[in-house]
Amino acid sequence: MIFPNAEFVMYFNNPTEALTGKRNSVQGFSVWGDYAVVLYHSGVCAVYDLITRDPEPLSAFKLASYDAGEEDKRYANHANDMMFGGTDEAGNPLMYITAGNSGDADERGFIAYCAVEALDITHGEDGKPHFSSHLVQKIYYKNDGIENTPYQTPGWGWPASLVDVKNGLFYLHSARYRTTKEFAHLYNGNDYIVTAFPLPGIGAGHGEVTLTAADIVDQFEYPFDIFITQGGTIHEDRLYYTFGFGKVGTPVGMRIVDLKEKKLVSRVDFSFTPFGKVEIECCAPYRGKLLVNTQHDKETSQGQIYAFDPAELMSDRV
Repeated sequence: MIFPNAEFVMYFNNPTEALTGKRNSVQGFSVWGDYAVVLYHSGVCAVYDLITRDPEPLSAFKLASYDAGEEDKRYANHANDMMFGGTDEAGNPLMYITAGNSGDADERGFIAYCAVEALDITHGEDGKPHFSSHLVQKIYYKNDGIENTPYQTPGWGWPASLVDVKNGLFYLHSARYRTTKEFAHLYNGNDYIVTAFPLPGIGAGHGEVTLTAADIVDQFEYPFDIFITQGGTIHEDRLYYTFGFGKVGTPVGMRIVDLKEKKLVSRVDFSFTPFGKVEIECCAPYRGKLLVNTQHDKETSQGQIYAFDPAELMSDRV
């Protein structure tokens, strides 16, 4: 187990009350250029400047996939994972967002789907960047035909969507059973499951894509030894995934998986970092570091971003 040193980067303020009428929880997070892009439950997006480290966002807006779940809470956009993956034809960065708020399925497939949105960046007369987004694609997974393949169902129904543009792959990350304490009795029978598909193209005719078991090109497991899936990213053929609430029995940590070797290569414990008692949310590479974001601290009412040296996270291979 690795206990790394955390480098504080910045605080960030929650802008959701002005947009939704209430304060929504911090969720997915990624980085584009020098912009930290943080998502909030229901699908609010806020962009922060990693150079100035101003806690106030440069911009905050509702995603095109915004859904507060007013008609059915299962369909709220929990936005609990997000990573960037390439650009659209206009050069806008693409956000792959894990939407939905349920492990259930409907006629389209898992209610948890991937919303692909382009982050539109414009500059006004003041020279300052302005942000918005538009929906490019929805990617659903439908478990039809799994019994005719050598694979297992890619998780308990609420998998995180991740993208590997370099290798042309789209991944679902989840577990055989839910990873909350209520399912602790299944601990010995559980594993984390990584399932790969060809990355769907974007553009005309690709606005809605439904993947099925017949599209799976690879799948492997790694040991279940930590509770509460949060969010992750893929960088240089490795999957970095965060876990935990920062409470007794659900410590905050990370697991690093080599996607080429198809195995777990590092276990990281964040319990002794400054955010050891705060819920971790997601992670992203930035200027040779790996950043993580946290839920809002009860004392400061601000979320936090910390940086880690990836080499230190790998200093004691499994």
